[in-house]
Amino acid sequence: MANLREPGKSLLPELLLRRGITARDLSIMVGCTEAHISRVINGKSLLSYDLAAKVSEVLWCTMEDLHEWK
Repeated sequence: MANLREPGKSLLPELLLRRGITARDLSIMVGCTEAHISRVINGKSLLSYDLAAKVSEVLWCTMEDLHEWK
């Protein structure tokens, strides 16, 4: 069985700042609530695969770039 890594700290704050996008703007662009984006940023929730794909497209990065990895 493959040894899977777990996501660590969210890198969304840095990525949002780099793109000049707010968490609210991002939530509108990807079709989720601002509260969900906030929970992801604070490490209380994870992005689904589909949502991570949308977020990475908006932020011009890979899905792996969204978190530090353990």
